[in-house]
Amino acid sequence: LTAGAAEGQSADLLSRIDEPTADAVMPVLEAAARDSLPVEALESKVLEGVAKRVPPQRIGRAVAELADELRRVRSTLRGRLPTTSFTDAEIVAAARAVRQGVDLEVIADLWTVRIDRMPLEVPVTVLGELVRRGIPVEEASEVMMHVVRSDVPLHVAAQIPGRFDGALGAGVTPVDALTQALRTLEIPNPPGRRPGG
Repeated sequence: LTAGAAEGQSADLLSRIDEPTADAVMPVLEAAARDSLPVEALESKVLEGVAKRVPPQRIGRAVAELADELRRVRSTLRGRLPTTSFTDAEIVAAARAVRQGVDLEVIADLWTVRIDRMPLEVPVTVLGELVRRGIPVEEASEVMMHVVRSDVPLHVAAQIPGRFDGALGAGVTPVDALTQALRTLEIPNPPGRRPGG
Protein backbone atom coordinates (compact mmCIF):
# COMPACT_ATOMS: atom_id res chain seq x y z
CA LEU A 1 0.00 0.00 0.00
CA THR A 2 1.09 3.54 -0.62
CA ALA A 3 0.89 5.84 2.38
CA GLY A 4 -2.09 7.64 0.85
CA ALA A 5 -3.98 4.44 0.15
CA ALA A 6 -3.29 3.17 3.66
CA GLU A 7 -4.56 6.41 5.18
CA GLY A 8 -7.68 6.28 3.02
CA GLN A 9 -8.44 2.72 4.09
CA SER A 10 -7.83 3.55 7.75
CA ALA A 11 -10.13 6.57 7.61
CA ASP A 12 -12.90 4.46 6.08
CA LEU A 13 -12.51 1.77 8.73
CA LEU A 14 -12.41 4.29 11.58
CA SER A 15 -15.76 5.64 10.45
CA ARG A 16 -17.27 2.19 10.97
CA ILE A 17 -15.87 1.14 14.36
CA ASP A 18 -15.93 2.54 17.89
CA GLU A 19 -12.98 4.03 19.72
CA PRO A 20 -12.10 1.00 21.91
CA THR A 21 -12.01 -1.23 18.81
CA ALA A 22 -9.89 1.33 16.96
CA ASP A 23 -7.45 1.44 19.87
CA ALA A 24 -7.20 -2.38 19.78
CA VAL A 25 -6.71 -2.82 16.05
CA MET A 26 -5.05 0.27 14.58
CA PRO A 27 -1.50 -0.54 15.78
CA VAL A 28 -1.81 -3.96 14.11
CA LEU A 29 -3.18 -2.49 10.89
CA GLU A 30 -0.53 0.23 10.75
CA ALA A 31 2.24 -2.36 11.20
CA ALA A 32 0.62 -4.52 8.52
CA ALA A 33 0.52 -1.58 6.11
CA ARG A 34 4.21 -0.89 6.74
CA ASP A 35 4.95 -4.56 6.00
CA SER A 36 2.78 -4.49 2.82
CA LEU A 37 0.52 -7.23 4.16
CA PRO A 38 -3.03 -7.70 2.78
CA VAL A 39 -4.63 -4.98 4.90
CA GLU A 40 -8.08 -5.43 3.38
CA ALA A 41 -8.25 -8.98 4.74
CA LEU A 42 -7.37 -7.68 8.19
CA GLU A 43 -9.97 -4.94 8.00
CA SER A 44 -12.56 -7.52 6.99
CA LYS A 45 -11.63 -9.47 10.12
CA VAL A 46 -12.19 -6.35 12.21
CA LEU A 47 -15.61 -5.72 10.69
CA GLU A 48 -16.56 -9.37 11.09
CA GLY A 49 -15.78 -9.13 14.80
CA VAL A 50 -17.72 -5.89 15.15
CA ALA A 51 -20.74 -7.41 13.39
CA LYS A 52 -20.65 -10.34 15.82
CA ARG A 53 -20.33 -7.96 18.80
CA VAL A 54 -16.98 -9.45 19.81
CA PRO A 55 -15.22 -7.42 22.55
CA PRO A 56 -12.55 -5.03 21.19
CA GLN A 57 -9.60 -6.76 22.85
CA ARG A 58 -10.60 -10.11 21.37
CA ILE A 59 -10.94 -8.49 17.95
CA GLY A 60 -7.46 -7.03 18.38
CA ARG A 61 -6.00 -10.43 19.24
CA ALA A 62 -7.74 -12.13 16.32
CA VAL A 63 -6.51 -9.49 13.88
CA ALA A 64 -2.97 -9.72 15.26
CA GLU A 65 -3.03 -13.52 14.88
CA LEU A 66 -4.22 -13.21 11.29
CA ALA A 67 -1.51 -10.64 10.53
CA ASP A 68 1.13 -13.00 11.94
CA GLU A 69 -0.31 -15.85 9.89
CA LEU A 70 -0.23 -13.82 6.67
CA ARG A 71 3.32 -12.71 7.45
CA ARG A 72 4.46 -16.31 8.00
CA VAL A 73 2.76 -17.57 4.85
CA ARG A 74 4.27 -14.83 2.70
CA SER A 75 7.71 -15.34 4.21
CA THR A 76 7.60 -19.10 3.62
CA LEU A 77 6.41 -18.73 0.03
CA ARG A 78 9.07 -16.13 -0.69
CA GLY A 79 11.71 -18.41 0.80
CA ARG A 80 10.60 -21.28 -1.42
CA LEU A 81 10.08 -19.11 -4.54
CA PRO A 82 12.37 -16.10 -4.17
CA THR A 83 11.88 -14.76 -7.71
CA THR A 84 8.07 -14.95 -7.60
CA SER A 85 5.73 -12.07 -6.84
CA PHE A 86 2.58 -12.87 -4.87
CA THR A 87 -0.63 -10.88 -4.90
CA ASP A 88 -2.49 -10.07 -1.69
CA ALA A 89 -5.31 -12.35 -2.82
CA GLU A 90 -2.88 -15.24 -3.31
CA ILE A 91 -1.39 -14.76 0.17
CA VAL A 92 -4.85 -14.66 1.74
CA ALA A 93 -5.91 -17.78 -0.18
CA ALA A 94 -2.73 -19.61 0.86
CA ALA A 95 -3.28 -18.75 4.51
CA ARG A 96 -6.86 -20.02 4.30
CA ALA A 97 -5.71 -23.25 2.64
CA VAL A 98 -3.16 -23.80 5.41
CA ARG A 99 -5.96 -23.48 7.97
CA GLN A 100 -7.89 -26.09 5.97
CA GLY A 101 -5.04 -28.58 6.28
CA VAL A 102 -2.78 -28.00 3.27
CA ASP A 103 0.97 -27.77 3.81
CA LEU A 104 2.61 -24.65 2.42
CA GLU A 105 5.09 -26.74 0.46
CA VAL A 106 2.16 -28.31 -1.40
CA ILE A 107 0.68 -24.88 -2.06
CA ALA A 108 4.02 -23.55 -3.33
CA ASP A 109 4.18 -26.36 -5.88
CA LEU A 110 1.30 -24.75 -7.79
CA TRP A 111 3.54 -21.80 -8.68
CA THR A 112 6.14 -24.13 -10.18
CA VAL A 113 3.73 -25.35 -12.88
CA ARG A 114 1.65 -22.29 -13.71
CA ILE A 115 1.58 -20.91 -17.23
CA ASP A 116 2.17 -17.27 -18.18
CA ARG A 117 1.96 -15.88 -14.64
CA MET A 118 -1.57 -17.24 -14.21
CA PRO A 119 -3.08 -15.82 -10.99
CA LEU A 120 -3.39 -18.60 -8.44
CA GLU A 121 -5.92 -17.29 -5.95
CA VAL A 122 -8.64 -19.58 -7.39
CA PRO A 123 -6.56 -22.79 -7.65
CA VAL A 124 -5.18 -22.33 -4.12
CA THR A 125 -8.68 -21.66 -2.79
CA VAL A 126 -10.07 -24.74 -4.54
CA LEU A 127 -7.21 -26.86 -3.20
CA GLY A 128 -8.07 -25.85 0.35
CA GLU A 129 -11.78 -26.39 -0.19
CA LEU A 130 -11.24 -29.90 -1.54
CA VAL A 131 -9.10 -30.85 1.46
CA ARG A 132 -11.70 -29.36 3.80
CA ARG A 133 -14.31 -31.55 2.12
CA GLY A 134 -12.35 -34.73 2.81
CA ILE A 135 -10.18 -35.21 -0.28
CA PRO A 136 -6.69 -36.38 0.78
CA VAL A 137 -4.09 -33.63 0.35
CA GLU A 138 -2.05 -35.67 -2.11
CA GLU A 139 -5.11 -36.34 -4.29
CA ALA A 140 -6.33 -32.74 -4.18
CA SER A 141 -2.84 -31.47 -4.94
CA GLU A 142 -2.47 -33.82 -7.91
CA VAL A 143 -5.75 -32.60 -9.37
CA MET A 144 -5.04 -28.90 -8.85
CA MET A 145 -1.49 -29.20 -10.21
CA HIS A 146 -3.06 -30.74 -13.32
CA VAL A 147 -5.65 -27.94 -13.50
CA VAL A 148 -2.93 -25.27 -13.30
CA ARG A 149 -0.55 -27.07 -15.65
CA SER A 150 -3.35 -27.54 -18.18
CA ASP A 151 -4.32 -23.85 -17.99
CA VAL A 152 -7.93 -24.68 -17.17
CA PRO A 153 -9.89 -21.38 -17.20
CA LEU A 154 -10.23 -19.95 -13.70
CA HIS A 155 -14.01 -19.65 -13.94
CA VAL A 156 -14.13 -23.39 -14.65
CA ALA A 157 -11.71 -24.30 -11.86
CA ALA A 158 -13.77 -22.23 -9.43
CA GLN A 159 -16.76 -24.52 -10.03
CA ILE A 160 -14.99 -27.69 -8.85
CA PRO A 161 -16.08 -27.50 -5.16
CA GLY A 162 -19.71 -26.84 -6.09
CA ARG A 163 -19.78 -29.67 -8.60
CA PHE A 164 -18.12 -31.88 -5.98
CA ASP A 165 -20.87 -31.04 -3.49
CA GLY A 166 -23.49 -31.87 -6.10
CA ALA A 167 -21.90 -35.25 -6.86
CA LEU A 168 -21.45 -36.27 -3.24
CA GLY A 169 -24.29 -38.43 -2.02
CA ALA A 170 -25.17 -41.72 -0.41
CA GLY A 171 -22.57 -44.34 -1.19
CA VAL A 172 -20.34 -41.94 -3.12
CA THR A 173 -16.83 -41.48 -1.75
CA PRO A 174 -15.21 -38.03 -1.82
CA VAL A 175 -12.68 -39.23 -4.39
CA ASP A 176 -15.45 -40.55 -6.66
CA ALA A 177 -17.36 -37.28 -6.23
CA LEU A 178 -14.26 -35.38 -7.31
CA THR A 179 -13.95 -37.58 -10.39
CA GLN A 180 -17.57 -36.83 -11.28
CA ALA A 181 -17.03 -33.11 -10.70
CA LEU A 182 -14.06 -33.07 -13.08
CA ARG A 183 -16.04 -35.03 -15.67
CA THR A 184 -19.01 -32.64 -15.60
CA LEU A 185 -16.63 -29.71 -16.10
CA GLU A 186 -14.86 -31.55 -18.93
CA ILE A 187 -11.54 -31.48 -17.08
CA PRO A 188 -9.57 -34.62 -17.99
CA ASN A 189 -8.19 -36.77 -15.20
CA PRO A 190 -4.53 -36.10 -14.44
CA PRO A 191 -2.19 -38.59 -16.13
CA GLY A 192 -1.92 -41.76 -14.08
CA ARG A 193 -5.03 -41.02 -12.01
CA ARG A 194 -7.57 -43.83 -12.07
CA PRO A 195 -11.07 -42.76 -13.21
CA GLY A 196 -12.50 -43.69 -9.85
CA GLY A 197 -9.65 -42.04 -7.95
